[in-house]
Amino acid sequence: MNNLFTLRNVALAASLMTFSFASLATDTTDWDFRTSGGNSYGSGSGTNSYGNTLSFNSADTDLTITAWADTLEQNDPDTIQTATAAQNSYGLLNYNRNNDGHYVDNRGDTDMLLFTFDDLVSITGVNIGYYSNDSDISIAAFETLPTLQGQTWASVASNASFSTSFANIGDGWSSLTSETSGVDAQYWIIGAYNSSFGQSGGGAFGSNNDYLKIAGISTIAGATPKPPTSDVAEPSSLAILASFGLFAVWRRRKSA
Repeated sequence: MNNLFTLRNVALAASLMTFSFASLATDTTDWDFRTSGGNSYGSGSGTNSYGNTLSFNSADTDLTITAWADTLEQNDPDTIQTATAAQNSYGLLNYNRNNDGHYVDNRGDTDMLLFTFDDLVSITGVNIGYYSNDSDISIAAFETLPTLQGQTWASVASNASFSTSFANIGDGWSSLTSETSGVDAQYWIIGAYNSSFGQSGGGAFGSNNDYLKIAGISTIAGATPKPPTSDVAEPSSLAILASFGLFAVWRRRKSA
């Protein structure tokens, strides 16, 4: 009897371990991109003597943000080049090659930011630290790292696994869950409204130029983890196998 009791408890513990690992996949991270003081510029090669890349990390994943805009002037449509990524007390900024102001905006050229995570995530919210004129945004997810240099925004959007736009989201936090729920990706683009990325719901899209400063985003760890780097089973898989195996032994002994 004691052996059966022990086996039953071990099986229960293994099952609880399985649920614990599953629950880790729903952890939420609120990213804060604001700084104190003046502008902080990205690293690496970029424009205006400043860099294109900002780096962040959390307990669950690392994040790299790069700035882009369609500033390569040619017959319509213009194509995409790197821009300067920056942040200040209101959030993320994009200084493109035409020096059109310290916002993520779509006046003349459309500014976008590429968010590259180490793991799959779903973006469920965005925090606008400040906006001027209008606050429409576009967002897209990609299964593989998108090629941006020399492309048009339309060609980039055509390779997205998911894309949409939100009208007049205003200051502060806005939930995107109703649209992005279940959309997991390592690569996301967020920026000022861009008609190439489609629309969600009503609202006066594109009626005014949008000037944004992105203070933060909210992410949930993706439900599908990246493949393991070796043949060793992941802890959650081991827990599942253990729980089924122990349960089978317990049932067999109980019926004997």
